[in-house]
Amino acid sequence: MVSKMLFIEGTTEDDNGDLSEGFRYLLEQKLKGKMPRIHMGDGKMSTIDMFKHTRYKNKKTGSRCLLIDLDGKEEKRENDLKENDLDGNNCFYMIQEMETWFISQSATVLDVHYKSPISNRLTKKSAVDFNNPDEEIDKHLKSLGKEYHKVKDGVKMLKLLNLDKLMVDFPDVKNLVEELQKP
Repeated sequence: MVSKMLFIEGTTEDDNGDLSEGFRYLLEQKLKGKMPRIHMGDGKMSTIDMFKHTRYKNKKTGSRCLLIDLDGKEEKRENDLKENDLDGNNCFYMIQEMETWFISQSATVLDVHYKSPISNRLTKKSAVDFNNPDEEIDKHLKSLGKEYHKVKDGVKMLKLLNLDKLMVDFPDVKNLVEELQKP
């Protein structure tokens, strides 16, 4: 019985792949047998709205968590929580966005997926310091005659991520997994 729900910013469209499949594969590295029911939202505001208004039939069962882009650095967290009337205990962020995770593991994710040494082209700054990580990835791919597609490529690259490493590099990932592991 699934007793937890996880609302994730992304898209419900699956013409180019199902992002929930990528997130499911990633989270199963730690949550096998305890997987939450994943609900994808269409963008940040849609996901927040769905998270706030979806209720369990039995309110005593399970918990709900939200995973959204912060679209900024860690310092923006408190303001974003306040602006969106969110509780920091069940709201977790991809800082800055999902693509930051790919950059953080570029040699094993970007290089493998695109079969090119993209990690050598990225500047040697921290992944969270890229203001628009999706644009950074796309810029380097275009110079190689390739393109980045958030959904089609994102699904495949989520499956290449090492969740243990993400949990070390991103406190929100660690906190989300720990919350979802609770009985």
